[in-house]
Amino acid sequence: MSSAAPLLHSSVDQGVLVLIVMQPRIQGEEAAQQLRDEMQHALQNAGVNRVVVDLQHVRYLSSVAFWPLLSLRRQLLNTGGRMLICGLCGDVEDLFLTTRMISNGGAVDAPFEVASDAAAALGKMQEEK
Repeated sequence: MSSAAPLLHSSVDQGVLVLIVMQPRIQGEEAAQQLRDEMQHALQNAGVNRVVVDLQHVRYLSSVAFWPLLSLRRQLLNTGGRMLICGLCGDVEDLFLTTRMISNGGAVDAPFEVASDAAAALGKMQEEK
């Protein structure tokens, strides 16, 4: 892993791994690789298969940053797990909508489920245990 400052804060809440992306800008291949590595490490250490990725602190996300998110989603789906993204706002939310990574009403079969914040995401996870 790179010697750069960590991108994630991770914790387990109600059997769900909560990954909070702490950096306001995620751009470039190096940052995407670091994000993927940190997500994989947190997932292995947590020993769970349900994950919430909280992007509340992120104000800019380049398209290459979708790679670690999609990689984590695929890994979770392969183990019967689930992933939700929360905390989207402004330009980051627009990017997810424009690229159809999330749907704003269920009309599009988008890869990511979304919730407004971590509490709402955890609630969704508990409802569908």
